[in-house]
Amino acid sequence: MKWFLYKIFFIYPVIFSFFYYHRRKNWKNDVESKAVFFFNQKDPKKIKKIVRSIAELKGVRKIQKYIIPHMDRQYVKRFVEIEGLHHLDKALKKKNGIILMTGHFGNPHLSWSVLRVLGYDITVLKGGGSPRGSKHSKYKYYDTHDNTIFLHDPSPETAYKKRIIDTLNAGKIIYHAEDVAEGRSGKEVVCLGKKMKFPTGMICFAHQTEATIIPFLHFYKKGKISIILKEPIDNHWEHGEEEYDTIVTKYAKLLEHYILKYPEQYMGAYGPTVLSSYFKSHYKTPLPVVKVKQ
Repeated sequence: MKWFLYKIFFIYPVIFSFFYYHRRKNWKNDVESKAVFFFNQKDPKKIKKIVRSIAELKGVRKIQKYIIPHMDRQYVKRFVEIEGLHHLDKALKKKNGIILMTGHFGNPHLSWSVLRVLGYDITVLKGGGSPRGSKHSKYKYYDTHDNTIFLHDPSPETAYKKRIIDTLNAGKIIYHAEDVAEGRSGKEVVCLGKKMKFPTGMICFAHQTEATIIPFLHFYKKGKISIILKEPIDNHWEHGEEEYDTIVTKYAKLLEHYILKYPEQYMGAYGPTVLSSYFKSHYKTPLPVVKVKQ
């Protein structure tokens, strides 16, 4: 019976993407423009595939709250592929905190839920959108407040900073999307052939607590989840603050690699991220795109 429910869950995003693609013309045109700009994509069929896939990922977010409560080890065994989990296990043995540094690929909610099913205690760092208690935020976001550190919580700013440090000092894991357009400080590096400024706030917290930074990639396709954990990029904080540039550069290269490899999986070009902010600041109107046949 459970497998039948999963099939229904997996079919819904496909149907959703069809109607969303054909009915949301302004959204479709915007995504097509960014596909041309960021990925240098000019093939109409590939552009359509990217846009339809992004719409499907939006559909997955509509049903994730129904999937997550049913996730167990059998689900993971049947629908999930994980590569590099030994990097996380090795880092946990050090008893230091860990930051899973990720980007806006696939469906993040399903991906960190997979790790929880496997027994890993994941705290999510959430920025953007509405703060705690907002009805809109609950619609967009599915997780408990105890498992989340809200950057826009109405409580004093020092409260969430202290919680980040306490979580890392306790040797726990924080999930963090490094491609968010958040924070006042940052490092400018080249990504996709363009100079972009990536935030360094969480890198600073990692430095203070000597936390391990592990790149964490996750992808969703037709009900299947792929998770990739890379080796740590903090270099054991051997050179202190000098590692900030190295970390951001390594992250940007990984981000670029997987964006170009799976452009249809990257939601980050269309949300409150570094890439989206770069597009808005450099181009006030959408770029003309190759006409895509419906």
